[in-house]
Amino acid sequence: MLFFPLMDPFWKPPALLQPRCHALVWGAIALPAAALLAWQPAYASYTAAMVLTAALPEEWFFRAYFMTRIGSGWRANILASLLFAFMHCLTWGWIAAVLVFIPSLFYGWLYQRTRDVVLLVLVHGLSNLVFTMFLSHPVNSWLALYRLPDPGML
Repeated sequence: MLFFPLMDPFWKPPALLQPRCHALVWGAIALPAAALLAWQPAYASYTAAMVLTAALPEEWFFRAYFMTRIGSGWRANILASLLFAFMHCLTWGWIAAVLVFIPSLFYGWLYQRTRDVVLLVLVHGLSNLVFTMFLSHPVNSWLALYRLPDPGML
């Protein structure tokens, strides 16, 4: 996913260097992440791996490439978010697709407003960290209550 956009001769990569005010926002996002990791250092390797293997390639492809290639506005955001959710459905199941669709719409809106891939990677990484640390266990417990029985067990 990282290299596919680079093979498109009609696509112009976004500028990675942003105005100085963006660096302040990056710091405002990185600060809570650093505080969470200082509080729970066991999540540090997960966070580094997740940012490099999930947040960076997903935002580079789905927002910086795909969404900008199909257009601008809410239609492009919805189509990119549907594809983003579909890809999560293929790897993690339909529940993951439902859980990532709304954040994907937010990431798309944020990218359309800022054109800042670094900002999106940081926001995506922080949201994944917060979900993993605080919400994954309650969500899994709630889903276990409503999970259908395994067809092989019937």
